[in-house]
Amino acid sequence: MWISRITLRNFKSYQNQVFEFPQPADGKNLVLIGGLNGYGKTTLLEAVYVGLYGEEAVNHKALDRAGLKAKGYGHFLETAFYKHALRNGEERMEVVIEIMRPSKGCLRITRKWFFTNQGRYDNQRLVIESQGQRSSVWRALPDSELPDLLTSYAVPPWLAPFFFFDGEKIAALADEDRTGWVRSGLENLMGVVLIKELRERLSTYSTAKLKQSGGIDEQQVDQLREALEVAMAQRQQLADALQLMQDEFQQNSETRERLTRQLRDFAQGSDARTLAEVVGTIARLEQEEEQYRSQLRDKMSTALPLQLISRQLQESLTEALAQEDTLTAWEGFRDSQQPRWQKFQDIFFKSEYIQAMCHIPNGRNDLEKTLREAWESLYYPRPEGCADAQWHTYLQGNERRQLAEMRQRIQLSGGALRALATKLEELAEMKWRAQQERIRLEGASGVDRSAEVDQISADLRAVQQLMDGLSGEIEQHKNQLRTLESELPQLTANYERERKRLTEGRPERVAAQRAERTIAMIDELLPALFQLKLDALSKAATRIFRSLHHKDQVARIVVQDDGKAILYSHEGTEIKLPKSSGESQLFVLSLVGALAEVTGYKVPLIVDTPLARLSEQHCNNLLDYWTSDDSRQVILLAQDKEIGAVEFDRLNAHVACSYLLHHEQAGHGVGKTRATVDNYFAKAAQ
Repeated sequence: MWISRITLRNFKSYQNQVFEFPQPADGKNLVLIGGLNGYGKTTLLEAVYVGLYGEEAVNHKALDRAGLKAKGYGHFLETAFYKHALRNGEERMEVVIEIMRPSKGCLRITRKWFFTNQGRYDNQRLVIESQGQRSSVWRALPDSELPDLLTSYAVPPWLAPFFFFDGEKIAALADEDRTGWVRSGLENLMGVVLIKELRERLSTYSTAKLKQSGGIDEQQVDQLREALEVAMAQRQQLADALQLMQDEFQQNSETRERLTRQLRDFAQGSDARTLAEVVGTIARLEQEEEQYRSQLRDKMSTALPLQLISRQLQESLTEALAQEDTLTAWEGFRDSQQPRWQKFQDIFFKSEYIQAMCHIPNGRNDLEKTLREAWESLYYPRPEGCADAQWHTYLQGNERRQLAEMRQRIQLSGGALRALATKLEELAEMKWRAQQERIRLEGASGVDRSAEVDQISADLRAVQQLMDGLSGEIEQHKNQLRTLESELPQLTANYERERKRLTEGRPERVAAQRAERTIAMIDELLPALFQLKLDALSKAATRIFRSLHHKDQVARIVVQDDGKAILYSHEGTEIKLPKSSGESQLFVLSLVGALAEVTGYKVPLIVDTPLARLSEQHCNNLLDYWTSDDSRQVILLAQDKEIGAVEFDRLNAHVACSYLLHHEQAGHGVGKTRATVDNYFAKAAQ
């Protein structure tokens, strides 16, 4: 699929503009749209979002996750409405997007927004049309079909940020506390969310059938279900609150970075440069200090509690779980033979000789007893190492494997804790020395800039205090979330166990029993399938990251089931996530590319400011990667410093078409953007 046409009318600085893009073919899959800062590149990305998704782009925070900002749908539209449109007698803003699929033809989505005489947003209109592959007639489609059409021709709004994004701001997703988007993306792209919804519907269906059958202890089942629902609601509330705090922490982090840059740039001269270097050193040390504190908190809250459990108790748990696994396998085999037992018993008592014996007093009962004892002798005594009962019912099969893997993975020594504490002491000492050096430089300077420095420094301290407080609250919420998530498996197991006990016996329960078997199949297959995809995702992310990076430092990337990505060296030691903006951007782009590759999505890629923070070699590597699949459309919204004349000449063989954005003042502080086709910075300079 590819985007074939975008039409903008009165959208921000675009008064009336049409972009047309050819089908990727013959190695030409790049579309270059060049423009200086403020000329309308980001505006085009925003137009794609609101054109395709409308209000959903704001409701699902797709704009925010793509690196764009929107306070609300109406506010965004009023801001986007071209300021001179009303003066020109126009009260409408419009975005038209056409998407082509070779096998299905073209889909055209038209959104029109209408405004009052004061420029207030009034209402909107959506028009959906399709055109067959060999037809010239556009056929109108109902609005209700748009979600399915977006899934077929493009992507739903919650997946769009993986394909349409600001390349400079997406680096923030590399933060260790924000990597959960990887799991969310994989679940959505694989359809796991839909399968989970199916499971919930099957569970509701089974419960309804059980109630219809009568004779059920509904109160007990309802109490267990309510307890489970309350716990799940609490988990969602904690997760939402945690996300808000992490977003606020990220905003404060950006503010701290901005204030640090101001300190670096507020003056000129050698003393100022020296002072700026010292200020930068202090900021860097504070960031490192927070990273090591986070590591220490993580180890104290996850690895340390497990290490405090005695080895004898751990071995006892391992042995008990192994015996229960043997019991589960034995019970499964025994129960699987139950239909044969019933068939064998029916055939046995149909014999004329046996029927004659049944007329003897107590003959039937004695025969049934003898037959039962003979049949059960096939399964008894139980196999060696078999438990008498299931005591750890809150642990399902996949969770038992995860527990064993976690115990093997989390190893903590006193030396590791001491090393972290020592590093924190060293950083505190280095920061104190840097602060003393800063005081000395401020006093030695001939220019009195102490007031300005003090104000920025005070702002920095205030932001840092906010971040410190948020960091503690974030860690507290994480611990509460971990505790609740550790309790959920037991609550779920209790509810499922009691409900399954009700699915045997009456004919009315046959449908419920079938639903339960389907649920059991989902519970068994889904984790295994997801793990296979995680393994494939890890391999793809490793390959892409190594092809983009100029250092051979990272040997492999492992994506865990919670979405956290861990980097390993060639020696097998863990490496911290990339912290420079360029490396973080490459890391996130590697994960995004791996997600698209593993899930098989061939969606066009639209990247605003794709190469701003990258070195020349990183830029070349990334461009080589984007041109490696000549069937996938890649639209780059670039500045001249990112892709200039030299880069354009190198990429020319892969460029399907190009546009150059021009900007002119229309008066009263309002600008107007115009795009010329088959043009770019390199050609404009000739």
